Amino acid sequence: MAKKTPYEQLSELSKEIVTWSSISYLLEWDQETYMPKEAIEFRSSQNSLAMSHAHKLKISSKFKKLLESLIDLETAEIKDSSLSDPQKAAVKAWRHDYLTASKIPATFVKKWVTTTTQASSAWSKAKKSNHFKTFAPHLDKIIRFNQKKAEHLGYKKHPYDALLDLFEPEMTVEELVPLFESLKIGLKTLLQKIHPCPKPDNGFLKQHFDPATQFAFNSILLTAMGFQKETSRLDITMHPFCIPMHPTDIRMTTRIQEDDVMSNIFSVLHEGGHGLYGKNLPLEHFGTPLSEAVSLGIDESQSRFWETRIGRTRAFWQHFLPELKEKFPQLNSVTLDQFHAAINIVEPSFIRVEADEITYSLHVILRFEIEKMIIEGSLTAKDIPSIWNQKMEELLGITPPTDALGCLQDIHWSMGSMGYFPTYVLGNLYAAQIFEKFAHDHPEWETKVASGNLHFITDWLKTHIHQYGRQYSPHELIIKVTGNPLSEKPFLNYLNEKYQKIYNF
Repeated sequence: MAKKTPYEQLSELSKEIVTWSSISYLLEWDQETYMPKEAIEFRSSQNSLAMSHAHKLKISSKFKKLLESLIDLETAEIKDSSLSDPQKAAVKAWRHDYLTASKIPATFVKKWVTTTTQASSAWSKAKKSNHFKTFAPHLDKIIRFNQKKAEHLGYKKHPYDALLDLFEPEMTVEELVPLFESLKIGLKTLLQKIHPCPKPDNGFLKQHFDPATQFAFNSILLTAMGFQKETSRLDITMHPFCIPMHPTDIRMTTRIQEDDVMSNIFSVLHEGGHGLYGKNLPLEHFGTPLSEAVSLGIDESQSRFWETRIGRTRAFWQHFLPELKEKFPQLNSVTLDQFHAAINIVEPSFIRVEADEITYSLHVILRFEIEKMIIEGSLTAKDIPSIWNQKMEELLGITPPTDALGCLQDIHWSMGSMGYFPTYVLGNLYAAQIFEKFAHDHPEWETKVASGNLHFITDWLKTHIHQYGRQYSPHELIIKVTGNPLSEKPFLNYLNEKYQKIYNF
């Protein structure tokens, strides 16, 4: 038997690390779905053990030795000329991950996992009881951990850059602030145009919709998108999410509200977009960066692509509305035009995940601005409810009556994820730019979608996005796919064109 090359050996070790991480993800999925509430302390220990072991392997001397045989850790110069271009990209990604992981002490990781596991449980209780003060001490610990993490990781200009790079490589505050400011102006201008216009009727979407029947409709959607029960599952949680542990094991969750059928439907389309990305990553490269999402912004573009650019179109519902009516006869008198206008109603609301296409990004920009202040040290945990409400009034013209409808609505901070929220806006921007290319390649896309054919969409996204894993950086990938660097203009152009037709302004 031929001796394995350093690249093959590193791939095997990397697969072991990814497998340990997937065990942690499975524990997190179980915690949010089926775990008994009183098991939280034991779960904290389990998760801490799995994640700390994965971290030790990431920074082990064995990993470093194999990596150094392939690339210079300081200069990033490739040493093995026999590597293919994708393999070289994988080695560079491994280097990035190793240098990042090696800056974080193992003791920090263990304490981090314990803290966030307990904080997630505390957040859930605080949200249900609408009592921010019970969560504040946990959030204060999370903030200090993130500030310390930024110091461990290092940064050139702003401490938030260190956290942002964990989710969106190469993105910086310097780039985000002007991008978001321009977007904010465009969105608020569009809201001002829509505000005086008569709102479409959406009362028929606020009736009672049986939860079990809603869940049954989910199978129709996921099957049409390209999922099989043998490799994926859907469960119910308070906060919808997707964990693609392996291309053959995609875990998705949704939230079902009895008086809002579209909440569940858009949630399923959204998490399904994430799931397809994970499902279509190259199985043969599992365990290496070539079978990982390039960034959370690109990952989010896939979910927003399905949820908004497909799921909110008239063409989509030309096919699926009759099937929805079969499940819910109370919708039989609703026309396609009425339904399409209702699901695209624009109205500032308190909950991000329920927001329309225009206000959604404003919700996220609010969170980015707060996180930036938190990491700078100009804002503490106890001040978050008041600054949150101030920014909601400034951006959306509304003030949450409770913290459960305000700063307690998202699970992310309890999980320690600061630097994550901007990827939601970036997802919208990437999706708009990617869709322009998709529509150029498939000018007949609406006709196909109206016939119920969605697989060609999945195939196109797999070819242009999914198959590459982390072969390209987010900046490189968006240029490769669309020919242009990231811009807010395609997104704003799309929103203006669409909502001008709906609201006749």
